[in-house]
Amino acid sequence: MNRILNYRTLVLLLILPLLFGSCKKKSDIKPLSQLKKEQRRAIDRLISTEGFRVINRDNELLPEEIDKSVFYRLSNGLYMRVLDAGDQKAKAVAEKTRVLVQMKGRVFNESKGVRYTFNSLNNPSYGELKFLYVSYYNVGAEHYRAISSGGFSDSLDQLLCEGVAFPASLLGSGARVQLIIPFELGPTASYTEGNSIFVEEARYIYQ
Repeated sequence: MNRILNYRTLVLLLILPLLFGSCKKKSDIKPLSQLKKEQRRAIDRLISTEGFRVINRDNELLPEEIDKSVFYRLSNGLYMRVLDAGDQKAKAVAEKTRVLVQMKGRVFNESKGVRYTFNSLNNPSYGELKFLYVSYYNVGAEHYRAISSGGFSDSLDQLLCEGVAFPASLLGSGARVQLIIPFELGPTASYTEGNSIFVEEARYIYQ
C-alpha cells in the first residue's frame, strides 16, 4: 500500500509543475486586439520621440515627387522614409533578382522597450540577409523568398519579412530607406510577441 501511495505522490509531484507551467504560458498570451493597441502606442511614442513627420497614403505606392524628410505610411501598414530611391533603371525583377539587404536598427514593443538591436552596416560579424524578389499574393502580399545566409550565428535571417522586402517592389538598386515595421508585416516571432521593428537605415543591392 505504501508503495502505491509513494508512486502516486511521485507522479503528482511530477505532473503539478507541468500543469502550473501550462496555465502560466496560457495566461501570458495576449489577445491580438491588445497587442495592436500596445503597438499603436509604441509606434506613436517612437514617432513623437524622434520627431518624425508622417504622411498617410491610401495605396501602396509612393508619390511621384518623394519628400525625403517624411515617412509615408502606406496602406499595407508599412512606414517608409526614402533616403535614396536608388537606380530607377535597375528595378527588381520577380523570380530573377536577388536582393542583398544591409541594415541597422532595433526591435521594440511597449512593455519591454528595446528588445535587441542589430547592425550589419557596420558590423561584419553579421551574416548577409538575402532574398529572391518575388511578387504574388498568398493570404497577404509577398515579395520575398528566403535565401539562407549559411548559418551565421549573428545572421539577420530571422528578421526577413514582408516589411523588409517590400521596398524592393518600389525602389531601384542602391536604395536607402528608414522603416517602421508593424508586427503584422514582421517575421513570425514579431507577430506572436507583438514586436515592431525600427530600421534606422537599410540598403538594397540587387544582384
